[in-house]
Amino acid sequence: MNLQNSILKKTSLLCVLAIFWFASSSISKKATPANTYSITVTIKNIRNKSGRIQLHIYRNQEGYSQRKGWKSVLLYKNKMVGGTLKYTFTGIPAGVYGLALLDDENKNTVMDFGWLLPKEGYGFGDYYHTKWSTPHFNDFKFYLKANKSLLMKVRYM
Repeated sequence: MNLQNSILKKTSLLCVLAIFWFASSSISKKATPANTYSITVTIKNIRNKSGRIQLHIYRNQEGYSQRKGWKSVLLYKNKMVGGTLKYTFTGIPAGVYGLALLDDENKNTVMDFGWLLPKEGYGFGDYYHTKWSTPHFNDFKFYLKANKSLLMKVRYM
């Protein structure tokens, strides 16, 4: 009888452990989305090593108009080589996005203006803005459905 109780206890313990293992593995699968991608950004034409680059991911025109990035990062220029920096965002779910940057040379977090023109550089993902007006989100948006590489060329006026 003791042998049967021992086997029954061990079998019950194994069943409980198996249930916990299956439950925890299904929870962790739900916590990390399977369809996430990376966005690798190459920023070219940076004119000096003063300040930092503010790089923002936007999801729509409203966020862009309010200058509230969905994700943002500050890139210090000490790793710049030949006026070029690279950065990779990871874990980005599929969807519509647009990237914009400010070369914040004096680190005050806002675009500085001279008489009418910006004193600091700016850029957009795979879009080089040449007009006098501010671009719209539709000018530089893209649909992320796989890993993506973007080129951002900084423009100074």
